[in-house]
Amino acid sequence: MIYIKDNQEPLVNIKKICPSIVVMLHTGEKTAYLRRSVAKKICQAKSNLPKGYTFVINDAWRSPKTQQKIYNRFLKYFTKKYPSWPKSKVVKEVKKYVAPFEGKRVSGHLTGGAIDLRLYKNGRRVPMWSSKLSYQENAQSIQPKLPKHLQENRKIMYDALSKAGLVNYWREFWHWSYGDLFWARIKKKKFAIYGLIEQ
Repeated sequence: MIYIKDNQEPLVNIKKICPSIVVMLHTGEKTAYLRRSVAKKICQAKSNLPKGYTFVINDAWRSPKTQQKIYNRFLKYFTKKYPSWPKSKVVKEVKKYVAPFEGKRVSGHLTGGAIDLRLYKNGRRVPMWSSKLSYQENAQSIQPKLPKHLQENRKIMYDALSKAGLVNYWREFWHWSYGDLFWARIKKKKFAIYGLIEQ
């Protein structure tokens, strides 16, 4: 069992730490908040990228209410996509991609320690996804079915973020974290340093 010892580090606006980062949140909000150390690590990772590249942030800290909305959206998506599946199987599939929105072991996004991002260059997102694959296939961090150039794009991002000390959730190539429960498990830490921040 990994415990949480929140170090009370504050949330910060990542644009104030790293102005060259692009923010395009799925929620429509224009400010991305992360724990201060995470924001600094993203900025460090940005400096590890090849010239001309930066990151575009699609999600950072979320409230429990936002996390619940995402859970419900995925539930609806998978129910529609797989109409023959029983609800229990749909829920099991959803839980692979959306962590809990309540309780002590909530999504890393609710702690300010997790971030969803992609590469950005010349005013647009760098291709990292194939329309020929399913959502689940595309989401996998290591996906040999992808064309070589897309695998290389992912490697650029992986190397930059890993070097900065963040860890990747293998089911979602875009999801990275530091300080939360997932990070603590991957890094074999006794406790996570970030817990739930409700608002």
